[in-house]
Amino acid sequence: MGVKSTRLGTGVKFFFGAGQTAEGIKTCSFGTFLLFYYNQVLGLSADLAGLAIALALLFDAVTDPIAGSVSDRWRGPRGRRHPFLYASALPLGLSFHLLFDPWISVDDAGQAGLFAWMLTATILTRGTMTLYHVPHMALGAELSEDYDERTVLVAIRHFFGAIAFIGVYALGFGHYFSPSEEFPNGQTNPQAYPPFALVLSILMSASVLASAWGTRSRIPHLPKARTNEARVSAIDVVLEAWAAMQNVSFRWMMFGFILIIIAFGVAGATGLYMFTFFWQLDQFQILSVLVAGPLGSMLGYGVARRFFVWLDKRNAMIVGGLLWMLLHALPVLLHLAGWAPPLGSWAATLFLTLIVVFAGAAIAQLIVGIGTAMADIADENELASGRRQEGVFFGASAFANKCSAALGSYLAGLALVWIGWPTGEAVRTAADIPADTLLMLAVLSGPVTALLALPGLACLRGYRLDRGQLEGIQTALRSRAVRARKQTGT
Repeated sequence: MGVKSTRLGTGVKFFFGAGQTAEGIKTCSFGTFLLFYYNQVLGLSADLAGLAIALALLFDAVTDPIAGSVSDRWRGPRGRRHPFLYASALPLGLSFHLLFDPWISVDDAGQAGLFAWMLTATILTRGTMTLYHVPHMALGAELSEDYDERTVLVAIRHFFGAIAFIGVYALGFGHYFSPSEEFPNGQTNPQAYPPFALVLSILMSASVLASAWGTRSRIPHLPKARTNEARVSAIDVVLEAWAAMQNVSFRWMMFGFILIIIAFGVAGATGLYMFTFFWQLDQFQILSVLVAGPLGSMLGYGVARRFFVWLDKRNAMIVGGLLWMLLHALPVLLHLAGWAPPLGSWAATLFLTLIVVFAGAAIAQLIVGIGTAMADIADENELASGRRQEGVFFGASAFANKCSAALGSYLAGLALVWIGWPTGEAVRTAADIPADTLLMLAVLSGPVTALLALPGLACLRGYRLDRGQLEGIQTALRSRAVRARKQTGT
């Protein structure tokens, strides 16, 4: 293994983690606002909006594994990962802003025109994020080979992701989504989104550049591509992705991850509908509940290392996922039983906030576990194949994340059409929506969505790497490296 085992400095950890801000902004905006904005605000039908999000994955299906394979083999003075970080910063910010500031409307271009704009801008945003995010995640696996420090790095990365979520919510509901006489729910105001997105796009680009600059000192110590390794080709991408799937731990992890994130995607895409129309919360009540999620996640990231030492990675992920399922379904179940506070009240806000905090802490264990497990799987694969391929594994992981989240949004769009959800300018408050439609939304968004994660948690039982196995793998890798140096006289 090329990376040294010395402990990383605080600055390197900080700037590496800060790079997750860009991904956090994108994920929060896509998961919370994208479907709502194009469907509820701009008037694009829910099934077409969900379809645009899902179709963008066809581009991701190509770019994610390519980004991983190309960065694995990249040779240059700035290492394997950093050139991609620098190259992605400005295109990412520009494409994100165009997504939330379309130059056409459904009145001008019709459903087909607005669908085409959404699809194109979503593809551009996902593609430029891939150029950054896959190498950035792979960089985290290379910075340290220590079992526990890898968990710390992933936790720090997601800690900054949670801060990004809080920032997006605070900026939106604390400023841009202020209610007016025309728009009592400010998040339905189409004029609020372009300036909101502009600020977010600037923050995204800045965080990417800061992460690249702040970790540049580690470039000489990171693993390098082999000088005799050919440049990546299309067949290489296919073969390497296929080879990655032969790893049993990786295969079960990916199956589980995809199924679980589909549930998260549905929950995220329907969340703003629920808080606005079912729970009937106002601007600052919604802000309180939304911020509770990342705050809970930050709490979960903070205790992840000890939780993982106690239960080990696989068990910690499964326990965290089960707790999230229970907590996500609980508010709607208690409402149906008549035990929840009145709709629209601050008591309901506090009730939801507390549940969301604990749900966020629970799901943090799964998120950290999957991130750090990818680094461990890369070690296992190196021992078997002799090649460092963090980019391949994290590229596949990134695609699985995007794929399942987008499928979740697509399913959410289909569900909204199925229950006859009204959209467009005629809908401003809960009074504009039939009571039975609201109830169907609540059941689908709460208990049904929670149950979607159960098969994924079952798949995680197939992940077999534990602390003892990884220590044995890394010992064998170090012994191999020593023998190689002796043979070459270096």
